[in-house]
Amino acid sequence: MTSPDPRPPTGIFVVNLLPVAVGVIAILLSLSFFSQVAPSLLAITLAIIVATALNPVARRLERHMPRAVAGTLTVLLVVAVIGMALFLAVPPIAAQLGSIGTSTFDLSRIEPQLNSWLRAHPQMDAMLPDDIFDRAQTQLSTLSRRAAEQLPSLLSLVLGGVFTGLVTLVMVVYVLGNPVPLVNGVLGAVPPKHRLAATYALAQILKQTGAWGRATLLVMLVTGSCTALGFYLLGVQNWLVFGLLAALGELVPTIGPIVSTIPPILFTLADDPQKAVWVAVFVLVFQQVSGFALSPLLVGGAGNLHPLSVIVGVVLFGGVFGLVGAFLTVPFLIVIKAIYQHFYLREAPDIPDAVAMALISGVVEDQLDREEKAREAVRKARAEVQEAELEGQLEDGKLDLEAALTADVTPDRDGPQDPPGGPSAPRAP
Repeated sequence: MTSPDPRPPTGIFVVNLLPVAVGVIAILLSLSFFSQVAPSLLAITLAIIVATALNPVARRLERHMPRAVAGTLTVLLVVAVIGMALFLAVPPIAAQLGSIGTSTFDLSRIEPQLNSWLRAHPQMDAMLPDDIFDRAQTQLSTLSRRAAEQLPSLLSLVLGGVFTGLVTLVMVVYVLGNPVPLVNGVLGAVPPKHRLAATYALAQILKQTGAWGRATLLVMLVTGSCTALGFYLLGVQNWLVFGLLAALGELVPTIGPIVSTIPPILFTLADDPQKAVWVAVFVLVFQQVSGFALSPLLVGGAGNLHPLSVIVGVVLFGGVFGLVGAFLTVPFLIVIKAIYQHFYLREAPDIPDAVAMALISGVVEDQLDREEKAREAVRKARAEVQEAELEGQLEDGKLDLEAALTADVTPDRDGPQDPPGGPSAPRAP
């Protein structure tokens, strides 16, 4: 009978290779599928969000009429309000969009100010070519011309958006009118032992998604109105378009409001540099007020998500699904958080805040340093004892080479540690 080889294997072995490969392929196929159906996914998600946000209105109307009639009437009221707003806002917005399409940038107005600033800073002047303004003017003119050429494609995009909006509207009517079979279908797809947790998770998703949808609409309305009014008072051309752009920027969390402020500053800079400074100051102040007062007041605990989680979600979902993924970041995070809380976190112990504070304040690091110093002291003490024993064996001519070369003087991290006097030394009481 041969004894097993004690040597460890030198190769790398993958355990459960087939399930891992199938899982990776399934993830890649899912990402490819969702990237192809992103517009349809947007319409479906929008329908669920809008229906959830309008559900409180439908529930109040349901007290006086059937649920189907209440849902349809709720949608008709919202459509009437949106239609009236579009009837009043579309003509001036179209006129201002036309003026933007035919306008060109003229850097000749800001060239003297920039030249004087460059003369005051010769280091920067030496780094820039002499024809920097001519190149910039040429590039801006080209961009303006290309933007005007893209207006037909923009029109087709608008028409596609209108069609998607109509399909979404029809789905909202059906979801609001008869939501019971849909909810039962979702819960019925969950195994019976997890159905209670799924019910709580679905309730949390519906509550937070509806609150987020209503809060987002309010933030868009307030942001667009205040921005348009501020630009109007500052004398900014196309103030209504830029106000609408600021409102649409609220659809993409955190990043959208920042990006939407760039066009008005650039357009105003090409027309009046001094006015552009005031526009930048106004935008900066309003974003601070919105970020610290307006959004927390209106959004509140709608999603109860950390800002870093939202930014990471925008980057990840936006990188996979584009602009649609960036817009759907908060609903996706609400779903992920609800599933995590009700299917995993309920059985996991809560971590006290004191642990996190200890990590942040450096208390744990200091404790680790003290433990490391204590282990090092024990190791040195053991090494000294071992060295003394080996010297004694060497003097007697009875040195055990195998024991000397394989001796371990590293203290055990988990087990009890011997005192500096060695294993046989008495311990302090």
